[in-house]
Amino acid sequence: MARQSKKIAKKIQPKKKAEPENKKPEKVGKDYLLIIVLALTIVFLLVGWSNFTPLNRGLYIALLVSLSTTYARRHYNFTDTQDLWLERAGMIAMGCAIVLFAFVVYQQYFA
Repeated sequence: MARQSKKIAKKIQPKKKAEPENKKPEKVGKDYLLIIVLALTIVFLLVGWSNFTPLNRGLYIALLVSLSTTYARRHYNFTDTQDLWLERAGMIAMGCAIVLFAFVVYQQYFA
């Protein structure tokens, strides 16, 4: 009886294979939207460079850095330390872009 119950238990719920705890989730998807936004940012930078103020240039460069680090983190296998630094760099660049955007809007519409 004990053998039969073990066989039934294995069929109902097979043992799970032990996964390494450091295993990163598989990266799926192509991120077409991210690629399109990255390409548009590059086009805006190239086309509008002569018309942009230094603040606008800084804004678009910070945005480009942030989007590039996001794309790199999603599509390339970095070590944990490198991934941490890229995440921090992306967040800092995004923070700079937001601050510059707010300053440009204030300067253009309220000053």
